[in-house]
Amino acid sequence: MGKNLEICLNADDHINLANNVKTAFRAGARRIELCAAMHLDGLSPAAGEIEIAAKALPANGELLVMVRPIADHFNVDAALLKTMTSEIARAAQLGATGVVFGAIVGNQLDVAATSTLIQCAKHYQLATTFHRAFDCIADRRRAIRILSELGIDRILTNGTPWIENKNVMQGIEQLQFIITDAKGQIEIVIGGGVTPQNAHILWQLGSEDSLSLHTYSGVLNSDSLVDPVLINSILQKSHNEQTKHD
Repeated sequence: MGKNLEICLNADDHINLANNVKTAFRAGARRIELCAAMHLDGLSPAAGEIEIAAKALPANGELLVMVRPIADHFNVDAALLKTMTSEIARAAQLGATGVVFGAIVGNQLDVAATSTLIQCAKHYQLATTFHRAFDCIADRRRAIRILSELGIDRILTNGTPWIENKNVMQGIEQLQFIITDAKGQIEIVIGGGVTPQNAHILWQLGSEDSLSLHTYSGVLNSDSLVDPVLINSILQKSHNEQTKHD
């Protein structure tokens, strides 16, 4: 069946958004993460953008919507938490199948806010991903345990500290620890520099049920359009690695 490939799409590109969604799934992607303001590392998309993506979604496709109203930090106060829960409800109503969020206090997981966000998403039967705010957390092992207890479905990480802005290949060792600590109870989504050139190494880090790859620029052509050839290249590496182990 192959492993899961998740593609991040720029919601600001209204002209090409629907076609990019369709191209991604036709080429073999399993999920789309929809984000606005990619130059700010991804913010919450507008309602109209979610609608465009949802209408282009195939029957078995997953549409994950970023829930990050503000840039620069991942701290969530009471007012922001209220906004985020409202955005989760909106995403569900507009056709999303999942949401992506994160909440920290300093370099620790914000357990209270995260619990509220997860419970809100569960109320709407949405899958949940804790985004790369995870890479700001000092004690990742403890965070994984708590997130598992809270019922998070996935964690997005590249194994390196967020503030250092390093490529995923520099986080290989830490990614191995993270996947081991997750114990198959949380799917680890590897992102932050995934390309057709390094996919074959990354696919080997976990089993089919415990690992996904997440890519943005790695599947875009020179016109910033989703390129099925690049998607096929990443997925072919997945197939090749699986064949070696069969």
